[in-house]
Amino acid sequence: PAPTFPGGLSARQVEVLRLLAGGATNREIAEMLYISVPTVERHIANIYGRIDARGRAEATAYALRHGLL
Repeated sequence: PAPTFPGGLSARQVEVLRLLAGGATNREIAEMLYISVPTVERHIANIYGRIDARGRAEATAYALRHGLL
């Protein structure tokens, strides 16, 4: 069975969130995951919507609170 993540996040979204919380820029995330910067931006927008975050700091705090780091 596939793992379930808080907030209904997908495995890819958790991967992006972990990198974001670790301080990586959108460009760095794109390079690490072999995806485009617009795709990273779309993932981040979707993450913010799912976890009700308004920025990187809130998303990082969410990741910490939910043991995603």
